[in-house]
Amino acid sequence: MKTDTIILSIHPSHIEKILSGEKRYEYRKRIPTDIRYIVVYATAPIKMIVALIEIDSVIKGIPKEVWDKTKNYAGISQDFFMRYFSNHQDAYAIKIKAVHELLYPKPITDLKDQICAPQSYTYLKEPVIELYHKLGIKKRCARRTNTK
Repeated sequence: MKTDTIILSIHPSHIEKILSGEKRYEYRKRIPTDIRYIVVYATAPIKMIVALIEIDSVIKGIPKEVWDKTKNYAGISQDFFMRYFSNHQDAYAIKIKAVHELLYPKPITDLKDQICAPQSYTYLKEPVIELYHKLGIKKRCARRTNTK
């Protein structure tokens, strides 16, 4: 069963910037454009689920155009961005609508059939309401991001 929720591995340094509101876009070389939620798995050394992100939209385009649209809240340098997308025709920017930080990080095994971190992304089987419950999130506690 395909849902509108994926789990995504993100480096802790980028997660810190997402949680602070400095980084309001997460960049990928490929990502589904029909997603609404991302369960955030922090890579080493944390190796835990630390947040749930509500998605505003996914922007797709050539790297220069995507950078120009998102650079004010990129949370990374233009040089880092361009190196990441070197030799790629398409760039994806996931625009963050709201972030739900977990009070207590959870092991990835708390999710159905998810026993290891994804290299890219993986669709989750649980409906989002079940994820809120499993992750201990109260929807009203979201930290919204206001982007222009």
